[in-house]
This record gives sequence, structure tokens and C-alpha cells, in this order.
Amino acid sequence: MTVKETILLAAELLGCGEKVKEYFEEKGETGKKEAQTLLRCFNLVENEVALDYLPLYAEDETQSDTGAIAYSAFGKAVVRVLGVRDEWGNKIPFRLFPDHLKTAPGKVRVAYTYTPEEKGEEDSSDFVLQASPRLFALGIAAEYCLAAGLYEEAEIWDAKYRDALKAAYAAKPARVLRSRRWA
Repeated sequence: MTVKETILLAAELLGCGEKVKEYFEEKGETGKKEAQTLLRCFNLVENEVALDYLPLYAEDETQSDTGAIAYSAFGKAVVRVLGVRDEWGNKIPFRLFPDHLKTAPGKVRVAYTYTPEEKGEEDSSDFVLQASPRLFALGIAAEYCLAAGLYEEAEIWDAKYRDALKAAYAAKPARVLRSRRWA
């Protein structure tokens, strides 16, 4: 899902789709303000979804002689460390500190959740399968209306957004029934 697709979908919901589409195609002044505001709203919504509802997971391999690993050494902005494993895949204990993680020295794999980086219009979302463009478009519409001072419309879009979040959050993989064996 690209940011541009999601912004265009949100713009269609809000009734300013033609202006925003024209801005993306011609890079003129028409629709520039709306497109920039919608991009800011996209980044807010993506961050909210990642931190509060559908966490994004990453795993990095790193090495330390002392066992102290700075959070800045990871590829993404760490929110919560889920576990640490040694080079053979065994779980190993770790302790969290404000600016680093302390574990056994050597090569380790750290699993963690992260917050997405701020996106531009040509970037892709970090959410590939967990969240749909429609979910983000509803959230963007709610944020946009709130920023514009359209509180009643914002409340309506927010209710739809929260319903879509509940549906995405509650979605579980299909269960497989085992075949029965008859005597």
C-alpha cells in the first residue's frame, strides 16, 4: 500500500479528490495544501495504529563485546523489546535501560516492535497485510476534519475508523479442522 494511494482514497472520501489528484499529477499549487495536510494525517494515523493497535515487528542481529546494545544500533525506532536469542537460537535474559539493552556478550538476535518512520507521498506504508488502505483512509479523514475544525464530521469519520480498527484487531487466522478418523 503506497502513501499516495491511501491519501487519494481519503481525499475521495472527503470530497477533495480531484484537487489532490491534480496536485499529484501536475505538482502545481492546486490541492497542495490539502495534499500536505493529508500526508501529515497519514503519518499520525500510521503511528497511532502501530503504537496502539497493530504493532509492527522487526528482528535485528547485532554483536557486542560487553553485552550493552544501544537502541540507536537497531534498524528501526524500538518501542518494546520482545526477546533476545543467542546465535544458536536459545533465549537469553536481558535487561532494559533508558538508552540501551543489556544482555550476554556476543552475537545476538533481538526481536522488537517499532514505530514507523515519517513517510513521504512516494513511500510505502510499513503495514503490508495487517491494515487496509480503507482503514487508513478513514483515520486520515477523521484527522483531517479535526484539523479543519469540522468536529461533527470528524466524529462520524472517527467512529467509522474505530470500527475498522476493531475489525482489523479482532481478525484472526482461519482455523483448520483436522480430519476425523473413523474406526
